[in-house]
Amino acid sequence: MVNQMFQSIELDLARARMDPGRIVRAIQILDKGFEDKLYPGGVLWVERKGATALVHSVGYTDFEYTMPTDENTLYDLASLTKPVATASSILLACQDGLVHLDQPVADFLPERSVPHLGDVTLRHLLTHTSGLPPWKDMYSKGQTREQLIDELFSTKIRYKPGTHYAYSCLGYIMLSVIFEAITGEPLDTFARNRIFDPLGMFHTTFNPDSPAVFIAATDHCPMRRRKLVGEVHDGNAYALGGVSGNAGLFSTASDLAKFCRALLSGRFRPGRRVFSPAVVSLMLTPAIPEELGGQTIGWFTYPNEMMCAGDLASRRAVSHSGFTGTAIVIDPEYELFIILLTNRVCQEKEKTEFYNLRRRIFNAVIGSIVW
Repeated sequence: MVNQMFQSIELDLARARMDPGRIVRAIQILDKGFEDKLYPGGVLWVERKGATALVHSVGYTDFEYTMPTDENTLYDLASLTKPVATASSILLACQDGLVHLDQPVADFLPERSVPHLGDVTLRHLLTHTSGLPPWKDMYSKGQTREQLIDELFSTKIRYKPGTHYAYSCLGYIMLSVIFEAITGEPLDTFARNRIFDPLGMFHTTFNPDSPAVFIAATDHCPMRRRKLVGEVHDGNAYALGGVSGNAGLFSTASDLAKFCRALLSGRFRPGRRVFSPAVVSLMLTPAIPEELGGQTIGWFTYPNEMMCAGDLASRRAVSHSGFTGTAIVIDPEYELFIILLTNRVCQEKEKTEFYNLRRRIFNAVIGSIVW
């Protein structure tokens, strides 16, 4: 059974220096989540030392079994939008010399009176130390995009910037509005032209127009009350037209593998390097004091309690998760990345069971490293 399962990728596992008998446990755990109806389907991609060690999919795009999932199925990434699109784009604006991270956000909002944000910088927003609250419903009363943005910038901060860590979707929504002021381009256009297309991530997009059968559904939106296919699950992002700094990005496991390679190894054809080494360093290096939490520019890291990398990841690992059931772990210490995509919000179950399963999957993957 194990030998048949790994026959097609045996050489990759050998190059990745991972034990087939151990990594099969990750497959079994993902499959068990499908059998227990924690999600209609899921995809797991593991790569180490430049070798693809595992690509495994299970289940379907929805509970109606519309289409089997595979590494090319589009998933609503939810908060993975933050590191993959938003933080990466802001850092490219730094790379271009358009901004520096310690600029006050008020610099980019000359038409607004925002004295309460006077001490908040781009760095504070990127590292969740702005003092803004974590979340706010700015959509359920039928707010327009303009009304939502007005409500967002009138939101008062709760802590002095730089003194407290509070994971904030509001901060990343604010970043996407500010980003357009910085570059003159909306976030989705810039990210496509500067990140996704150059990396060959041709299926990665906001507001996907791919055939619906290739998109994993999400469900149980309290406002729309229907199965969502290709519509962002997050309510605030939906009210913003599907393009927001906190959520809205759709991607596949195969596309996200290209992004992770760009951070982990930087191997590209001449002229195709997207991120400078300095930008990659910022993404993978802690950006706030450890006593405040663990956060790089865009990613969770040790000792952040929101780290979803399991128990065996190194202290150099970074990770991020999405509410819909998605997650990425990048561990430079082990030259490893793991991509897990599910649509667990299709099932109205208490999320702790899914979180426990996710942690066990990552433990099984990292525990399969031989040397």
